[in-house]
Amino acid sequence: MSMTNLTSIGQPIGHVEGPAKVTGQARYAADVSLPGMLWGKCLRSPFPHARILSIDVTQARQLPGVHAVLTGADLPDTRLGRFLLDMPILARDQVRFVGEKVVAVAAESPDIAEEALALVDVQYEELPAVFDPVEAMQPDAPRVHARPEAYQHPPVPEAFLHGGIAEFFPPIANVVSQVVYRHG
Repeated sequence: MSMTNLTSIGQPIGHVEGPAKVTGQARYAADVSLPGMLWGKCLRSPFPHARILSIDVTQARQLPGVHAVLTGADLPDTRLGRFLLDMPILARDQVRFVGEKVVAVAAESPDIAEEALALVDVQYEELPAVFDPVEAMQPDAPRVHARPEAYQHPPVPEAFLHGGIAEFFPPIANVVSQVVYRHG
């Protein structure tokens, strides 16, 4: 038996899960329903930049089948992010992008969770936003963060820098970091 009989390079290989997916027989995590299971849904910001004036979750919490309704005030001030740890789990005083999570609900069914979210009343004050990266770097552009240097960032691996020199929080509006490469 030669090694050429064992090679798959250049040969079409079918997806094992393909037939189950195209026939609708595949099971996904959302298809699983267990006794006592709760469904979670989040209310998201419709604005790219806004101050949260108030959040009223009273009616949502009273809806039968709702087990929890959480806002940013109910959670510790933990920040997440890929490069800059600036995103709260649920927005606190401000939203900084369309779709940012503002309220989370846990309920006995997806429909009850949706109904609870419809009962939440969030009052916003829209703030100026910028959508062009070059405009965002202008001195008078609306700031994503008033003090970005106040946030932590995870260590940057050398493999990311490729020998470049990283400067965090340069004096350019809305720029968190820049990497400078020199050659020659």
